[in-house]
Amino acid sequence: MRIVVSCPNRLTRSLTGSIMVTFLAVGLVGCTGGRDNDKTAEQIGSSAQSAASPAARPAARPAAAPKQLDADSDSRSITSPVVGSPEAVEMPEGYVGTAVCARCHSDRHESFLKTHHSRSLRRPTAADNPTGMAFHHPASHRSYTVKRAGELFLHREERYFGNSPDTTDRMPIAELPVEFVMGSGAFAKAYLVRDGNYLLQSPITWYTSKKAYEIAPGYDTPIQNGFGRVIEDSCVYCHAGLASVKGNNPNTFVLHELSIGCERCHGPGKQHAELYRDTGDASPVPSLADKKIVNPSALDRKLAESICAQCHLDSEVTIFAVGQDVWDFQPGQDLTLNRLAYKATRVTDSADEAKTFSNHFDQMWHSECYLQSETLTCVSCHDPHDSDPPTDRIAAFRKVCQSCHSEHPCTMPLDQREHQNQNACTACHMPRAPSDVPHASITSHLIAVYQDGKPNNIHIDNNDQLRRITTSTGSLTPQELKRRDTMARTAWAVMKTRSGEFDPLINLDDTPLQSLPSADEVETLALLTQATRQRAEGIEISQPKTPATIQEVKQQRDLSQVYATQTLAKETEPTKTRQETLETLADKMMIDQAFDRAIPMYEELVQIRRNSKDWYNLAICLIQVRRLGDAEAALQQAIDIDGAYAKAYATLAKIYSYVDANTAAQLQQIAAKLSGQR
Repeated sequence: MRIVVSCPNRLTRSLTGSIMVTFLAVGLVGCTGGRDNDKTAEQIGSSAQSAASPAARPAARPAAAPKQLDADSDSRSITSPVVGSPEAVEMPEGYVGTAVCARCHSDRHESFLKTHHSRSLRRPTAADNPTGMAFHHPASHRSYTVKRAGELFLHREERYFGNSPDTTDRMPIAELPVEFVMGSGAFAKAYLVRDGNYLLQSPITWYTSKKAYEIAPGYDTPIQNGFGRVIEDSCVYCHAGLASVKGNNPNTFVLHELSIGCERCHGPGKQHAELYRDTGDASPVPSLADKKIVNPSALDRKLAESICAQCHLDSEVTIFAVGQDVWDFQPGQDLTLNRLAYKATRVTDSADEAKTFSNHFDQMWHSECYLQSETLTCVSCHDPHDSDPPTDRIAAFRKVCQSCHSEHPCTMPLDQREHQNQNACTACHMPRAPSDVPHASITSHLIAVYQDGKPNNIHIDNNDQLRRITTSTGSLTPQELKRRDTMARTAWAVMKTRSGEFDPLINLDDTPLQSLPSADEVETLALLTQATRQRAEGIEISQPKTPATIQEVKQQRDLSQVYATQTLAKETEPTKTRQETLETLADKMMIDQAFDRAIPMYEELVQIRRNSKDWYNLAICLIQVRRLGDAEAALQQAIDIDGAYAKAYATLAKIYSYVDANTAAQLQQIAAKLSGQR
């Protein structure tokens, strides 16, 4: 049964920053800075009534009520090799897949199968999906259960009403099949479910230390996303072996290899495999450089670290080279040529503040041990081909430390070290601390002498200025470095605005961005589109409404329309850039009451992404041009995507109030319950 939820009552923004526009009576549509207006359904009034001629009236059918799920309901089949599925999919040019590598390197392959990387993304099994367990999330009044139906594992979501999850007053929202399990299980297991051509994140995660399901990271809020987060190709980048995008739409990608495999660290292997297949000789060439494959051990430290950093370099903002994305990086290259990572947060003042789960490089690169060494790097402690712990972990890691510190041993007496921490170097100098992943602690990679939980003699970035996370940018030209730094500052300010902090963007001067030589490139135009749009929203929300601010909001929105039009003229493929820009321009058309111009934009959006708000906004535009039958269908699509979409039920109820009072009352009752009204 296809009922998938998005963001219940979160009608201000989608995950990509979209805003839910409000429409008022007699055709007036306004955008109140991204804020929802609860009067939407009540004020549809005269527009709907005047349009409800016999020819325009929707068919009065109870199917407008929410689809109900029962214990035996069928879920969508996942047998077809469609988006996200690796079956019957050829490898991209240059790649052969791990199975081909294993034919000659069976020992390495067997060893690699013991690593967490080899289990990063996989098909679900009974061991990965314990059933018969329920999890309740009181903050959002959601309950979740996992059950098995034949070969499928189903995640079911219900909304309960009242204070107790034991109530029988509940409403089924979604029940979808698990397509993939993401994560090795060392700390946790996340779940990707399927809805047609889209993969979605399940709101629940299995936490290994708790041996229980709990809410997924980022979902522990009263208004959480439910089954509304569509997984893009970049979302699985650090867990999938290899993916490609269908039709340049990041929402519809194909997985060529599930878990991380050989070619993610050694590069495309086709030429290497052909070289040895043709000769039949185990050593047909004299040097590693001639073997047409990347051997990380033969690379200098920066290039070798680039391989690990492609996934283990955490950032707040990432700026790519023109026309590139994450999949353009290949082992053996300098990662900075592909992208630069930026943060505004400090490295850490204490182990307890180092909460980012993948903050390893930011911390290591600030460590004196790293800065004073030419060889210390990831593989000094981590074997990428084997995760089996050494028999004596303490002795093994102490040996690594003593390879540099033999002449300057620890100043703490041995008997004291043995009493406090079994003489484990890392216990004192790389202490463990909680992470931003619930129930998972991490080892700090800020190697230092800690006192009262804080590192001594470490340079800490304590300001709120955006900083690059890299050891060197020498591979970039000054012009390219300026472009990325300028775009990063703007992107960061836009991100802060979407999280409710408006000053960084309101006070940001767009002139440096507009003055870049790349100002007419798609990436820059798209960023200017988002900056002007979000600035208008921020001013409208955060500043008093005066003639000056009203004029500034209008100017910024007019600018966003100019930049959006230029962006769409250059970006004709259904990329994320085009999707976000279409949304911005359609928003502007609704604000200007140009509903006929907004309709084709929303019609394009609903074809290339899964977003209930697109369908809702399309419905509002259709209502204003008196196409009530089409508006009814669009609202039902919104509800089909988001079974807890209160505003869609309320608006549909208002339409039905002119043709079917009973169905209208039923829909209004559902809307009232979902919005917390009694």
